[in-house]
Amino acid sequence: MFNKKKKSQKEFIPTSQEIRETQKVTVKDLIGGKMLSREVVVRQIPFILFIAALILFYIINQYRGENIMRQIMALEKQVKELRSEYSSTAFDRQQMSTQSEILKMINEKGLPLLEARTPPYVIEMKE
Repeated sequence: MFNKKKKSQKEFIPTSQEIRETQKVTVKDLIGGKMLSREVVVRQIPFILFIAALILFYIINQYRGENIMRQIMALEKQVKELRSEYSSTAFDRQQMSTQSEILKMINEKGLPLLEARTPPYVIEMKE
């Protein structure tokens, strides 16, 4: 009448035994690559890729930071050189603009200019 189907015997592994089996890691497994094919490692692949991306980002960020620091140091050196050049040029210009230096330059170049002996005066025009 009723045909009973035989239930298939499913293998039941207690969780404690399963944990012990997954924790057994030998050097042979590590070198042979068997450890990398385990389910635990395969499930962690997205996390491992995320960590690898973070490490790559950190390396790139560090490299860019070092380059920026080098540029800043080079620009600071250039600013210091330009500032000293400006100071020396301003001092030379100030020295050259004194009355005695102007008279020396006129005499050296042989220009027919003479120093004014009378003070200047204002011309006033009446309307």
